[in-house]
Order: sequence, then structure tokens, then C-alpha cells
Amino acid sequence: MLGLYARALEASQIPTAMVTLFPEVTEKVGAPRTLHVPFKMGRPCGEPFDFETRTKVVDQLLELLTLPSGTKQLYPDTL
Repeated sequence: MLGLYARALEASQIPTAMVTLFPEVTEKVGAPRTLHVPFKMGRPCGEPFDFETRTKVVDQLLELLTLPSGTKQLYPDTL
């Protein structure tokens, strides 16, 4: 569902990037930029209080916003 919102925002020239646990789903809805993470369901940025991992996820997600629409990345990735 959020992928559809992301597409609508992108159509208005607002860049979006999403964290996903299920890249096959975000691919089907055509989410513009996605970061596939290997974490447990309900923990898309890693374990609670693991600030180092969470910061890395957010940093990679923000970097993803600077890349062209349609970009898909895996976490961790060297940018």
C-alpha cells in the first residue's frame, strides 16, 4: 500500500525511498526506490536499541533518495 503512495508522491516530483522486508511485493506495486533489509518482521531498521545498525539503515535510505527512481538496493551496501 505504501508503494502506491510513494508512486503518487514521485508523480508530484517528491522523491521517496522505502525500507522493505519483502522486495517482491514492493516490486509488484512499483515502489520507486527501495532498500531491502534482512531483519525480522516488525523490525525494519534492526533490533531495538541497536542504534549503530539503525543509523546505517537510515543513512543508506537517505542516500537512496539521491539516486534515480527505480533504484533497488540491498542492506548493507557500500555507497
